[in-house]
Amino acid sequence: PIPRGIPSMPRIYTSALSAAASEACYAAFLTGSLPTEGCFLVSGPHLFLMDSLPPLPEGRGVPVSFGPVSWIRSGISSQMQSISVYRAFLSGRRLPAGTALAAGKDGITVFPAELYEADLGKMEPFSLSFDPLEEVLTPQEAAKLYHVDAKRIQWDCEHAGEGAVFSLSETRRSGNTWLLTRNAALRVYEGKEMPAYAIDPLLLVFSTVEAAHIWNRDSGVVRSAAGGAGHAAARMHEGDRRKSGRIWLVRREAMERLFGQSLPERMAEAMRFVK
Repeated sequence: PIPRGIPSMPRIYTSALSAAASEACYAAFLTGSLPTEGCFLVSGPHLFLMDSLPPLPEGRGVPVSFGPVSWIRSGISSQMQSISVYRAFLSGRRLPAGTALAAGKDGITVFPAELYEADLGKMEPFSLSFDPLEEVLTPQEAAKLYHVDAKRIQWDCEHAGEGAVFSLSETRRSGNTWLLTRNAALRVYEGKEMPAYAIDPLLLVFSTVEAAHIWNRDSGVVRSAAGGAGHAAARMHEGDRRKSGRIWLVRREAMERLFGQSLPERMAEAMRFVK
C-alpha cells in the first residue's frame, strides 16, 4: 500500500462501526488500501467511515495498472478523469473538485460528489480509542522503561526487517531519532505479547524535525508550535504533543490542523514500511 497524507483540515465521521473497525478503516484510508471490515467514502475535505456504503452509481469498469486493485468502478463520464481521481486518492492529494471516492473490501468506486449527501445526524466525529503519543517510544525512553541499553535498542531499530527482532512496520527513523511501538518493545525486551491496535501508531506520530520536512515547514516553527509558543492559533495543546528528552513528538492531526496538507511524496517516503 502507498502511505498518504490526508486533505487539509479534514473532518472525519464514523457511523455504525466499532472503534476497532473505524480505526482499521482509517488505516486503510491512510495507506491507500482496501478496508477488510467496513468501508470509507472521501468527498471534499470529509472522510466518512461506515459499516456499508450508500447506493452508488453502477458506472462502468475502468482498468488501472497501479494501486491495490486492477480496475475501478466509475460513475464519471471521462475515463481520464476517473483515473485522475483514483490517482489523487493514492497519492494523498485532495480529490479533483466535484468528485468523490468510496472503498470497501470489494473494490473502489469514483463518482460525482453531488450524488452523496451525508446524514451527519446519524454520524459521530471520529476519535481514536487510544493516545498514539503514548504508544510510540524513542530508544532512550524504551531503555529507561525496560532497563536495556539504549544503544542496543537503537541497533535493533536500525536492523529491523525479516528475521530481526523488529519488523519494518514496528520502527522507523523520524528526523534525528528512531521511533518504535510500545507493543514491539514489550514483546522484545519483556517477552509480553499485547493485542495490536487496528491502526499502527507509527502512522500517526512524528518528531518535529520529521514533521517539518514532511509538511515543508521550518523546523523551528514546528518546534515552537509544539512548545506552545507563538500566536494562539498556531500552538499545539495538551494531547497534540509530548516531550521525550529534548525531542518533541507530535500527532498527525495536530500538524494537519495547523499546517494543512503534507507533501504526499515526502509522507510516502517516511511511511513506506508502515502497514
